[in-house]
Amino acid sequence: MAKSCKRWLPSFLILLLVIGLLAGCANSEQSVNSKANHVEDSNQVQASNEGQEGQETDNVGDEQPSSAAPSETPEATQSPSKDKDQDKDKPTDNAGDKQATPSPKPKQTNVPKLDEQKTKPTAKPNKTDETVNTKPVTPVATPQPAQTVTISIVADEETGTVLAPTTVEIKKDDTVLEVLKKITRKNKIQMEYRGVKGGAYIEGIDNIYEFDFGAKSGWMYRVNGEFPNKGAGSFKVNEGDVIEWLYTTDLGEDIGAKYDE
Repeated sequence: MAKSCKRWLPSFLILLLVIGLLAGCANSEQSVNSKANHVEDSNQVQASNEGQEGQETDNVGDEQPSSAAPSETPEATQSPSKDKDQDKDKPTDNAGDKQATPSPKPKQTNVPKLDEQKTKPTAKPNKTDETVNTKPVTPVATPQPAQTVTISIVADEETGTVLAPTTVEIKKDDTVLEVLKKITRKNKIQMEYRGVKGGAYIEGIDNIYEFDFGAKSGWMYRVNGEFPNKGAGSFKVNEGDVIEWLYTTDLGEDIGAKYDE
């Protein structure tokens, strides 16, 4: 009996050792699986908080990134590569190493691309000066100079000059009578006449009337040195004419008037 026990004792011890090793391996594998599940839950919670979807674990110790296409971002702010994410998120299999916690991905910033900066519209040049210069210049109508004549009034030798040569503005078709009426009204000189147009006759100027100095006395007019054979109401004046009203005591002989017989 003792010999039989000695024969089977080593086998029994080896069996117990094998069973213990198998039980230890099972416990170790269960511990690794629980740790991996804990890491997976932590990663899912962190991905949910940071708004990064698409990360899920396919194997126990290996975390795979989502296959969803990343959003368009500028070249300067690209996300880390897949290999680096896998290395950071992959837990260690050794019992003495600490579990690696995956670091959060840097947030993407909306930095404009260089091409977008170059294509920004530039400020339009100020066209105020160009617009002002291109406006058509409206010619200013220069007023035409007024047409004028010169008129004077000379009475008898005792009275002398009633009105020195004075410039009077005229209008179209003005007559000698119209000019006389304008100047006497302006200078408040007494003047009286009868008739109209060609039949108008000047009776007195400055209270000196016809026949005051005899039967041949009265008023006559001269234009540019000549005595027209027309009434003062029908003789039209022109620009620059010189009009003279003279008092005669001898039917014009004393003032140079000559009429053809």
